[in-house]
Amino acid sequence: MQTDVISALLETADLNILKFDSHNRVEMNYRNRTLEEFYMMTYIRKGSAKLKVEDKVYHLKPGTVIFIPPHLKHDQYKDSDEETEFLWWHFTYTIHRVIDVLPFLQIPYIYSLKNHIKFEEVFDELMLSMSRVGHLPNVILQKAKSLELLYLLLDNALGSVMPAIENQPSHNFFSILLKIVNQPEASFTLADLAADLHMNPTYVSNHFKAMFGKSPILLHREIKIAKAKSLLEMREMTITEISELLNFNDIQTFTRLFKKYSGISPRQYKELFNRMH
Repeated sequence: MQTDVISALLETADLNILKFDSHNRVEMNYRNRTLEEFYMMTYIRKGSAKLKVEDKVYHLKPGTVIFIPPHLKHDQYKDSDEETEFLWWHFTYTIHRVIDVLPFLQIPYIYSLKNHIKFEEVFDELMLSMSRVGHLPNVILQKAKSLELLYLLLDNALGSVMPAIENQPSHNFFSILLKIVNQPEASFTLADLAADLHMNPTYVSNHFKAMFGKSPILLHREIKIAKAKSLLEMREMTITEISELLNFNDIQTFTRLFKKYSGISPRQYKELFNRMH
């Protein structure tokens, strides 16, 4: 039951690959490096390198995966002159562009791939698909291969053990998160969410914030605005229709909240997106 909630959250997440490539290096010296708003996974196909996180140094050999989350200060370097081949990608895996689901999985910084031949084949297929410019089915192929890569990486990182939700109260708060994620159009109150758990509203808000970084009401508002952005990017819907679909009291309330979180009005966002695309 506990892992069902995590699985449901993963089903709603979207994978966005920002950049990927393969490099052959004989020298590398990244010190005190941090990534901003994305993750990096690097795979060592041949050769060797080293990774230092805090005071621990990891020795990287062929078949090894390096997983670096945002804001983690680390060193990645080589101290030999042998050639090392790296397969790497930068990506995000989020729900409604708001909730990062990877922290729920507790992935180690470094681990080995069991089926490294399959992983290398899929990565090479992804690289090849990018070279076929103008071939429309490639869009689907790239998405499929990207998700297959993520599956292979996570399957090895987690093994047969899904991340644990330590106790029943924690499970209940994950259930609240899933409810918020699945119903951006709903009009939740803190009292409603607390009543579902038979808990004090203040306790629910504070504990939820401690687990996920934001109160349930604030997170729900951000998801609602993220959903609005996605709908604004669809030319078929008007701003009034989006406001009604997301259950805002009126278009003025929608515009005010959208501008608070986005810095521009829904109309300006729609016009800006249309110009860019």
